[in-house]
Amino acid sequence: MSRTVLITDVHTPLGDQLLRRYLGEGYQVAATRSKDAVIQTPVASEEEQLLLIDWNRGSAISAKNVLLTTLNRYDRIEETLILSPPELEQKLLQETAAETIERAVDTWIKGTLFLMQTVLMQYSQQQAGCLALINHTPREEPAVPAPLENALRGSFAAAAGSILAGTALENVFVNGFESRTQKIEELADFVFDTMKSRGTKSSGRWYRFPARPGFLSALNR
Repeated sequence: MSRTVLITDVHTPLGDQLLRRYLGEGYQVAATRSKDAVIQTPVASEEEQLLLIDWNRGSAISAKNVLLTTLNRYDRIEETLILSPPELEQKLLQETAAETIERAVDTWIKGTLFLMQTVLMQYSQQQAGCLALINHTPREEPAVPAPLENALRGSFAAAAGSILAGTALENVFVNGFESRTQKIEELADFVFDTMKSRGTKSSGRWYRFPARPGFLSALNR
C-alpha cells in the first residue's frame, strides 16, 4: 500500500520539486496551493496519486479542510512537509504597504500555525506520523535583511524550534530542515532521503543542507 504525504506550497520551486520526487517514488501526494500565492513554477499534472488542494492560509477552517480532504481521498497521512514563506520582495519597512504586511501575516504566520496545529492533532489521533518543518531561504543572507521577510522566517523558525523541543507524542516524529541553497533539486532529494532513512528513527533534530564543514548534517540545537 502506498504511503501518503501532504506537501504545502507546491506552487513554489522547492514545493514543486518535492512534489515531483515523492510522486516519482510512488507516494500518494496531497499538495496545497495558497489561493493568494503567485504561481512560480508549473505543478506536475494531476493524476490518481496526486490531490491538489487550494486553501486559504488565513483560515483555521480551511486548514482543517485540507486534512479532511486528504483523509477522504487517502484515509491516512503518514508524512507532512510544511514549507516556510517563499522569497519575498526586498523592501525597507517604511516602503512596505500596510496591506502587504497584513496579508503576509495572515498567509505565512497564521496559516502555517493553523496547519501545524491541525496536523499534530491528526497525528495524535493516529498515534503515528512524521512532520518536517522546512525553513528554506534560496539566497545568501543580505547585509540588511528585509524586515517583513525576516519577521516571517523568524516566526517560522521559532515555532518550529518550539515544536521540535516540545512534541512528546509516541510514534510521532517531528524534525526541521534549514538551507540557503539555490540547488533546489538537490535540497528536495536531501529532504526526501533524510525523511525516508531517518524520519521514523529520530525526532527533535535540525538537518542542514549542505552540512557545515567539519559538522554532521544533523545537528541538535
